[in-house]
Amino acid sequence: MFTYIRLKNFMSFREVVFDLRNGYKGAKNFVAVYGENGSGKSNFVYSIHLLRKSMDSFRLFANMEGIKELVKEKELPHRVLERIMRDADILSIAEGCRMAECDEETSIEYGFQTGGHEGYYIISFAERFAYEKLYYFTGKQRGTLFEIKITDGKIMPAFSSKLFADSKVEEEIRDEIDKFWGKHTFLSILNKERSEKNEEYIKAKYLSYAFDILDMLERTTVYCKKSSSFESWVEADKPDNILDRLDMGKTQAVNEHVLNRTESILKDFFTQAYADIKDVFYEREYQGKDVIYKLYLKKMIGGKIRTIGFEDESAGTQHVLEIVRSLLGAFCGVTVVYDEIDNGIHDLLLKNIMESMKDDITGQLIITTHNTYLLESMDIKSVYLITVDYQGDKEVKCLDQYPRIQGTNNPRVMYLKGLFGGVPSAEPLDYDMIVNELQSDGLDKEGGD
Repeated sequence: MFTYIRLKNFMSFREVVFDLRNGYKGAKNFVAVYGENGSGKSNFVYSIHLLRKSMDSFRLFANMEGIKELVKEKELPHRVLERIMRDADILSIAEGCRMAECDEETSIEYGFQTGGHEGYYIISFAERFAYEKLYYFTGKQRGTLFEIKITDGKIMPAFSSKLFADSKVEEEIRDEIDKFWGKHTFLSILNKERSEKNEEYIKAKYLSYAFDILDMLERTTVYCKKSSSFESWVEADKPDNILDRLDMGKTQAVNEHVLNRTESILKDFFTQAYADIKDVFYEREYQGKDVIYKLYLKKMIGGKIRTIGFEDESAGTQHVLEIVRSLLGAFCGVTVVYDEIDNGIHDLLLKNIMESMKDDITGQLIITTHNTYLLESMDIKSVYLITVDYQGDKEVKCLDQYPRIQGTNNPRVMYLKGLFGGVPSAEPLDYDMIVNELQSDGLDKEGGD
């Protein structure tokens, strides 16, 4: 789970810290980030997405020829290759995260807790990665696991004496760093090392908790949308006890118990959240060792219960299914980050969903939202506001840092009144100038004829 994220020269943030710590209790399980449009909520989510992508880039890059061969043999569709190539080009992704017209390096520091200990990870980059460090707190011990920087044009890696079991492994890793670091992170190089070597070798040759942060990131799910030109994407694994796709797909008959469990979860959720949904079930077709499944609803329409294929449901209800999938991860101890979770969902329905599940989160759920109704039921320690001053500088504060809030006050009312900042201007917009410009344009064209 993330304990804090410090951003410097990252997209619209000059320098800001999202402190997600819960005092001495580690990371907060539930975090909701508010702010007016353009304040940087999606940019904050994208900083986690960048970390997740950077971890995989070297492994994808190294396996590119084999992936191309699978596409050539039509075992993978071409669109999959295009996406993998895009994900492997981590420097292009990082370039899109740089603050506009900034000569200084972009730097991100991620505080985290995993495997019973805490630490932080730092990356800095401009045209390439220029600095990287992983620091751990482990019980009473603490120290730098690795630190890599460029000095006088040379890559200078430094490792903890406990990281490698012998000098041969360290020499091999140093060689990989000389060849690839800068275009890829060392975290990505370690991830490739682990994916290619057998488990016994990794356990024997590396410090036991060296890969804990990779385990955490592999289980982290990020739903975000950088801009209208980017599709939403999902990262990481779903919980092992539910299906890959909830709406339709194929699974092995021996795993039909997973299908049954998923069906039961969806039935419980949708029949409670929607008054007109009476049942949820999978229609199944058995083909040899496989089961083809498709999700259906029994819904009250016009005084009669009717069967509806889930693909015919509204966009909002289909989006709810995505949210359910992500929440299941948060219930199973993983970190889930969801940008604009309220998109296409009625405010009161989302409020009901969040109220009913927030106490059952065993992992970490981080959302961005405009839904102010949530403020009436959330602990103020879970709410963060991004405010923007007249110079465009951002500040992030947890709601419990505002002294005006007392037990009898309604945070939603106070927020909408602008007492905390982070809300759009309440002044009406004057369209007279636009109308005049339109009319003037028309007159000019007539005069030109």
